[in-house]
Amino acid sequence: MESQHLASIVQDLAETTIAASETIEQLSDRLDSITTQVAQQGNQISALTNALQTLTENQSTLVAHIAHLTETLERIATSLESGR
Repeated sequence: MESQHLASIVQDLAETTIAASETIEQLSDRLDSITTQVAQQGNQISALTNALQTLTENQSTLVAHIAHLTETLERIATSLESGR
């Protein structure tokens, strides 16, 4: 009788161990998936940062060109007014 009780306890422990192992394996798979997603998001953030840097540089260049164009137009306007 006592050996049947011990066998039952061992059986319960074995089933619990198997269930815990399966749960840990599922959690590990989910963690791998999350890790991959985080890495992909990191790459996307890096690409967006690079694009924003390029956009900022292009905007600075455009502002410089507009300032130069404005100076040129002001000189032309002054020259035209002087010629009257």
